[in-house]
Amino acid sequence: MGDASASDTESNKPSPINEPHLELQERRPFGGLEFQVSEVVERLEAGVNAQDAADDEKKREPRKISTGFFEPEETPMDEILKILEELVIKTDPSCESLEPPLLPTDAVTRAAILSHSISALFGRLERSHAARLGTHIASETTRWMAHMFRLSDYNAYYHQEQLEGLVRVTRMLLHHRYPRYLEDGALAFANRLPCIYSCVASPLGIVQHLCRQLGLPLACVRPVPVNPSGRGMDIDALERLCDEDVAANRTPLLVLGEVGAPPLGWGTPLYTLGEICARRNLHLHVRGHALALPGASLKEQTYSIPDSLTLTPGPWFGVPGLPTVTFYKIPESVTANDQSKGVNAAGAREGAVAALSGLCAAGRAAALPLWVMARAAGAPALHGALRAAFRAARTAYTLVAAAGLTVLSERPGGDEPPNIDIVEAVSQASACVAFQFAPPGAERPPPYYDKLNSWLGQVLQREADMISIEVCETESHGVVLRYCPLEGSILEEDKIESWSSILEAQVHVLHATVALREPFQQRVEQNPCLRLVHVPGWAGLGGVRYVPPGWEEAPLEQLNSLNRQLVETLRVTDGAFSCGDGDDQMACVRFGMVTADTDVDELLDLVVAAGREVEESSKALTDMSEVLKKGIEAAQADIERESLERLWQEGLLRRVPVVGRVVSWWAPSAAPPVGRRLHLASGTLQPTDDIYRDFELNYRGDLWAHNGPGVITRVLKDICSTTSVTEMAAEKCQGFEVFSPKLFHPISWMDAEDYFKATQPNVDDPYVYHVWNKLTHNMVVGKNAFYARLAAKYCPSIYKLYGDSFGL
Repeated sequence: MGDASASDTESNKPSPINEPHLELQERRPFGGLEFQVSEVVERLEAGVNAQDAADDEKKREPRKISTGFFEPEETPMDEILKILEELVIKTDPSCESLEPPLLPTDAVTRAAILSHSISALFGRLERSHAARLGTHIASETTRWMAHMFRLSDYNAYYHQEQLEGLVRVTRMLLHHRYPRYLEDGALAFANRLPCIYSCVASPLGIVQHLCRQLGLPLACVRPVPVNPSGRGMDIDALERLCDEDVAANRTPLLVLGEVGAPPLGWGTPLYTLGEICARRNLHLHVRGHALALPGASLKEQTYSIPDSLTLTPGPWFGVPGLPTVTFYKIPESVTANDQSKGVNAAGAREGAVAALSGLCAAGRAAALPLWVMARAAGAPALHGALRAAFRAARTAYTLVAAAGLTVLSERPGGDEPPNIDIVEAVSQASACVAFQFAPPGAERPPPYYDKLNSWLGQVLQREADMISIEVCETESHGVVLRYCPLEGSILEEDKIESWSSILEAQVHVLHATVALREPFQQRVEQNPCLRLVHVPGWAGLGGVRYVPPGWEEAPLEQLNSLNRQLVETLRVTDGAFSCGDGDDQMACVRFGMVTADTDVDELLDLVVAAGREVEESSKALTDMSEVLKKGIEAAQADIERESLERLWQEGLLRRVPVVGRVVSWWAPSAAPPVGRRLHLASGTLQPTDDIYRDFELNYRGDLWAHNGPGVITRVLKDICSTTSVTEMAAEKCQGFEVFSPKLFHPISWMDAEDYFKATQPNVDDPYVYHVWNKLTHNMVVGKNAFYARLAAKYCPSIYKLYGDSFGL
């Protein structure tokens, strides 16, 4: 498996050229693997990120998934890679995003990917050899991690699931405090229930997962109130709960502490909490992003206050595939008590340690990805990455505070004065910035501000995507925005000004919207044609329904139709208007976010004026519908009456099948077929004798247009007393109006290919686009073709449904 060329690997014949590579393979068993993994990653990246100009006109084929039984055949590796490329690159039919599914990788990330392949190969080693190798790698990684994050007197457990370490630590505690747990299971603590203490502000999913994995009842969970200051766990309440549990014959077992944990990044005084846990024989487990602070600090001080803690180096260093690390202390021998009768103390301690260790499958080194990553990046680069993350958090903290937003998190650490020791820094610091738009002095903003903060988060995610903003919903503060560089992108120095300007602009919009919201509601209530509507989840000024005089008792569908047409009319003037549904599920006009120079009266006057126009056109349409209805009924009555008269005049034989055709051939009827046309302006009926008479006199079987459109054109020339089609207006033609052909087929049949080009034809806004089907039915619709753009504009649902298959 040396780094041989393709031609060398394909040949099985020994040659002098291959000998050095064979020797290299014996000395470097993973050298060839590194080459192959790098080649695969490069190949996938090149396939995903390749941008070819010709591909714009091609359609991505949807992934073909076999519904039958899958029975793989022996396939060369090159063919397997091609299949993987297709699976990665081909667009999932159910996915709307066309972004490349793979992100670019650097040398450190590739090293971590390679380490998983090497770890899999450890399974081929002899068991004892693999165990010694895994122990050596884990020992080196533990020493380096403990030194980097200033920890002392800890063992380390490496795992992929983020909460697996906490689960194993808790299982160790159960074995340690309930020595008969191994024999009796849950019955061991049936009479003395273990208690797990967690702050009510912490994610509930952690303790729920813990109880599910260990089979513990939720009654074991003891929620600790938040400190009266609103930040972190209430230490006094924790002590009161412990006293209550001891008095109730329960066993205080575990305290879940947090420092800089999501969503608000609040901390816990570790010195105080550690002293209480040590005095009460409680196990203290700590988690949170502030544990990364020692890695960004220049202090050489170490600490060992928590009994266990969880570090997440993968998100912190931005390298996928790294294990989570749980540092823990081995518990002391169990003290004899009622639960330990008949159990050797040393045996109980060994059982507890064995319950924690539970090494992964033989031959696997769980710490290997972290060990490889650390050596590939180097300690200085990793320290620098953590410093850059905390520096970005401090910068964002300053910008958010300067913009006038309410900052809920503690100030990010990393620049503490020399007199602050490492434990105090970790207890007080935050690694994220949690903020919201709120009225001054409000503990919890009104519900309307939740909508405003959701809007702000969506705008920042869309327009300021240089960093990742998370929208969180908290119980105590409502909707909160959160930025954590240890979980995503870092705010780079050259983008600070851009992000700050976007943030300030949106904050001005928020202030203007809040300031104009009350005047807007007052003006709406004063206008007799408008009704104020509450729109759920809408952050803008509000919703308005146009109800003209006399429409108070109108049918709901008619009122909905009127307001939907009103929105369409308004959007021609200003795209900020939109259609929404109020609490009553009826349509209304939604007013969006506004700026300080917005004139509310002008907006409402615009709505009222547009509403009157729509009302008039709607009334005209209603009148027209009534004219059509009555005209059709009158035409049917006239035709029935005239047909009956002709029946008696021409005889019954003309109505008998087969015989009637012979009679009509032998003695043609002098009268034209019965027909009527409706004059919309006056609502009167006119006979169609002139049309049938022209058709009979001027019929030509060799010219279709002569007998179809030609008939109407010749009749109109007589009615309008003109031979020029452009002069055929309603005034001259007894109500007929002849429109320009450009309104129905703006592109002539000779230029029909223009529909399928990426260029923009020079056309006005027609009523219809006729695409000359007979001439263009074999044309291919490209992604950027004019036809595709028309479909996306006028038939968005169908266009979206077909996706990349549109036009095929």
